[in-house]
Amino acid sequence: MVQPSMDLYVNYLVLLAVTLLALVLSLAIVFQAYRGYRRNRSQPMLWLAVGLVLLTAVPFVISLTVASAGTALGFDPVVYTYYVPILNRLIEVVGLVCILYSLYSRP
Repeated sequence: MVQPSMDLYVNYLVLLAVTLLALVLSLAIVFQAYRGYRRNRSQPMLWLAVGLVLLTAVPFVISLTVASAGTALGFDPVVYTYYVPILNRLIEVVGLVCILYSLYSRP
């Protein structure tokens, strides 16, 4: 059995760190949009927050969850190459629709 090299572990740790940093930054932006909604009771700001969380945080969480659970449960490769990407893209499309709605709706 071939042992994975230490470089592979370091590469995955770097990828995980960058992904978690992007997740934290996106949640900070979503939190600010939600605070704007609560302060002004602006429905467009709420739709902007929902769109941003669907566009940024949810795909990260899905990818990390499936990658973590997939190794333990032995997912088929089609899950990683088709189902997760299509689910992420559909969620991102819904997020973009929410953002567009927030930009074009009247308060």
